[in-house]
Order: sequence, then C-alpha cells, then structure tokens
Amino acid sequence: MQHIKSVSIFALLLIFVSQSFAADDYTVQLDWTTMIMTLLGGLALFLFGLDLLIKGLLTVAGEQMKNLLSKLTVNRISGALSGTLVTAVIQSSSVTTVLVVGFVSAGLMTVTQAASVIMGANLGTTITAQIVAFKITKLALLMIAVGFSIQFFAKRSKMRHIGELILGLGLIFFGMNLMSEGMAPLRSYEPFLNLMTQMQNPFYGILVGLVFTALVQSSSATIGIVIVMASNGFLTLPAGIALSMGADIGTCVTAMLAAIGKSRDAVRSALIHVGFNILGVLIWLPFIGALAALSVWVSHSTPVDITTMQTLAENTPREIANANTLFKLSALILFLPMISLFVWVVYKFVPVNETENNQADIKPQFLDDSLLKAPELAMEAVLMELNNFRDKYIRFFKRSTDSKDFINLNRISIEDTYLGRLKRYQREILFYLGKISRADLDEKLQVRYTKLISVVNIIESMIESIEAGIIQAKHQAFENKIQPSPTMINLLGDLSKEVGHGMDHALLSLIEKDSEKALVVLSVKSKIDHLIQTALEHQTRNFKADAQRMMIFRLEMQMVDAFKRLHTLSKRIARYQLTQENKG
Repeated sequence: MQHIKSVSIFALLLIFVSQSFAADDYTVQLDWTTMIMTLLGGLALFLFGLDLLIKGLLTVAGEQMKNLLSKLTVNRISGALSGTLVTAVIQSSSVTTVLVVGFVSAGLMTVTQAASVIMGANLGTTITAQIVAFKITKLALLMIAVGFSIQFFAKRSKMRHIGELILGLGLIFFGMNLMSEGMAPLRSYEPFLNLMTQMQNPFYGILVGLVFTALVQSSSATIGIVIVMASNGFLTLPAGIALSMGADIGTCVTAMLAAIGKSRDAVRSALIHVGFNILGVLIWLPFIGALAALSVWVSHSTPVDITTMQTLAENTPREIANANTLFKLSALILFLPMISLFVWVVYKFVPVNETENNQADIKPQFLDDSLLKAPELAMEAVLMELNNFRDKYIRFFKRSTDSKDFINLNRISIEDTYLGRLKRYQREILFYLGKISRADLDEKLQVRYTKLISVVNIIESMIESIEAGIIQAKHQAFENKIQPSPTMINLLGDLSKEVGHGMDHALLSLIEKDSEKALVVLSVKSKIDHLIQTALEHQTRNFKADAQRMMIFRLEMQMVDAFKRLHTLSKRIARYQLTQENKG
C-alpha cells in the first residue's frame, strides 16, 4: 500500500514536470503520455518484484538468518559481519533492525552489539546496487516464466517461495527495462539534458535522492532508478554518487517512521541508523571526486568524456554500484570502533525513564507486521513475545498472591490496573496470531500455529482465574474487613510459590521447546495436592457456623480453587508441549 501511494505521488510529479516542459516549443516532440505510463509501469513492477523477492527470501532463509543474528554477535566485528550477511540475503535492513531490537529487549543482545549489526546491515543493502548493475535485463522474462512456473506447479511450500523470489527478481529487471525504454526519448530532449547537467551539483543530487527515497520508502528503488538513468547515459559518476548518498539519508526517514509508536529501544536503534548514515555522507561529501576516481580504479574503467552518452552508459552503472559499496564500507570501518560513542549519544537523546521501566514494557516488543510475510519468523516473534509476557505475568502473580499485605487498598488498585494491561497484552498477541493465520501455512507450520493459539487461550484462562479467584477475593476481604487466618495465609503462600513455579516452567517449556521443564510441572502435582489437602483439613477443623467464619471459609475456598485451576492449566500447557514437541 505504501508503494502504491509512493508511485501515485511520483506520477503527479512526472505529470507536473512534463507539463512544464511541454509548455515550451522545442524541436523534439515527445509522447509524454506513453513515456509516463512506461516509467510508472516499470517502477510499479520494480517495487512489486522487490516485495516478492524479500518475501520469498524471508520465508526460505529467514529462520537461518535469525539464528545467525542471535549467535554471531559475540563482538562488534562479528556483529557487523552478521548484519551485512543477513541484510544481503533478505534484502531488507528494516527487517534486520526489527529482529535486532527484539533481541535487545529479550536480553539476548546488548545495545552495543545491536549497533554493530545495524551498521553492518547498512553495508548489506549495497548488494541490491551490485545486482541491478549487471546488464541481465534480457533474462528478465525467462526469470519471470521460471519463477511463475515453480510457484504455480510446485507442491511443497518451500519450492513455491523459491519460485516467488525468482519471479520477484525477474520483475525487478523487467521493470528496470521498462523504465529504461520510457527514458530513452529523453536522450535528445534538451530541457531534460539541462536538468541532468544540474545534477553535477552534489547538494542538488543529494536532495533529489533524499526526497525520492522518502517518497517510495525504498533506497533500493532509488538506486535501481539511478542505475537505469546511468545505463541511458543521463548521469555522470559524481552525480550518481550524490543521488545514492541522498538515498542513504532518505532511508533514515523510513527507519524513523518505523520507530513511531514502538519501544524506546526501537527509537534508539533508528537514531543509530540515522546518525551513522548522515555522518557517512557528511564525511565523504567534500571528497566525491576522490570517491569517483577510486570507483573507476576498482571497476577497471578509464576516465570517459562525459559528453558522450554511449560511453557513460557503458561504464557508469558499475562504477556507481562500486562507489556505493566503497562509501558504505569505509563508513563501517570508520565508525565501528566508535560504537560506544554512538550508544552513549542515543541514550542522551532517549534516556531510560520511569515510564519505560514500568509501563511501556507491557506493550508488545516483537510483533512487527513486516514479519508476517514469513509465518515461521512471525511465530518465532510470538514466542519471544510470550517470553516477555511470561516475565510480566509471573511477577504480577507473585505480587497479587503476596499475603503479607492482604487488604491494602492501594495495592489492590495497582493490581487491578496491571491486570487490565495484561489482558490487553494477551489480546494483542492473540490478534497478531490471527494475522498469521491469513498466510499460506504448510502442515508443519499449521501444527505450530495451533499449539501457539491454544496456549495463548490457556493464558487468557489463567488471567481470568487470578482475577476471579484472587483479585476479587481481596476486594471482598477489604469490603467485609476480613482475611484468612495466619495458618491459612502461610498455606496460601506455599501454594502460591509452587503454583507460580509450575506456571513459569510450563510457559518456558513452550518458549524454549524444553520437555524437561514440562516434566517439572507434572512432578510438582503431588506437592500441590498435599498443600490443597492440608488447607481443606485446616478449614474443616476450624469451621464455625457463624456469619463471619462463613465469609472467611468462602474466601479461603475461592483462593484455593483458583490455585488448583491455575495448576491444572499449567499441566495442560506442559502436556501439550510433550505431546506436540515432535510435530511443532
């Protein structure tokens, strides 16, 4: 949808420019309608192909890339390498950043490690320019045919996604070819050539690249169009470098927009991305000529006459791609040792505050819609979110069952508020699972999905049991000025400890796919049964037929029943994990 809006805006700009050019009487008359349709059609196919390519790569290799990110970040160099490799494969630095922020929030990665991965991801995006710089547009229709055939006829889900990424790559090259055809008449159109001459001013080129990237929300699209223009001889190497630098800054707009409404860690990650990209451009800006010369040398090209379009078209696309890689590689080498400074600065801009520590962390950290293109990755995000939920839920359970301050009205009010947050949190996880169900799930993924949604529903029952059996009991105790006896309070404390231990292990058995933790849940059954039996015997011995004692009896039974139900639900999760572990 974002790309459709961007193409529409681009169309309006083209129409405005074409009308301005057409207002003057030039010798060369152009068919603006056909040109604009060809350009827009090519751009639309290019962006659609890029989406298909990313979706296919995420599905085919997304899980391996996630594991690589989580394991190869022991130091800043390996972190940068893993970020480069992952982004080069999945062709999306945004998805890499989402995964990194998730790992930081889960405690699997420090902010310093995350910064190195983000810097590496910036270098990984240069693979797009390298790919499109190869003049293989003649193979575009063949790739489209092969990709569509695999996607249409393959029975296995993985093969269909491989076909999808081949189809996407074919559409990228076919779209580039169409854009090139649409621009071809401009080679002899004087007003356009005069406009391209102004691109020799690097500030103008950077501005154009920045604005266009912000509009289409894809630096890869901007680089693709730059290389198409260079292939037609419209751009010199310095002008192409300036446009690619503008695209590097423009992609920061995407990162900041993606961070809106997300966690403060997401904002910090986006700021590191912004600072890294802008500083890289500022450092190289005075040396664009030197970067161009280095790129020519690396490309084994010879200096060309910039007035000869044919010569420009021969060498410039490859030189622009190489300059883009050299520019980002040098920035990575320069700034990688300065990661600590980057982290210090972003924490000055976005400091840790009380809201972040207490309230903001109850919101989902990992449920990003960009992962829905790869259901397996989306389900892993749900598991990470469930781990975050488990931590909040178990701490809430311990607070709400603490019997030392049984009828404190302030504590009850806080528990009520937090209970509402937990309910909304659980519903957001359930809603995200609903989005996953719209994807094409193979048999294995369907089994995993069924297990996840069943457990999230069990969690809802757990929350309801705490609300009805414990929170409401505290309200009744406050209203009637009663509370359990000291002996019963101790028994309830022991029950709370064992039941909480069982719930924690049940959820961990699902999250970590650990059957040993599931067996721990079943092993504490006899101890919990003994505590429940002891509580019932205590109630029987101390039962009196008076109104106050009857209220206390009902209160105690209500809480004992709640603990009993919570342990039953924990056993359901544990048994579900044990019976499904070979299928999920």
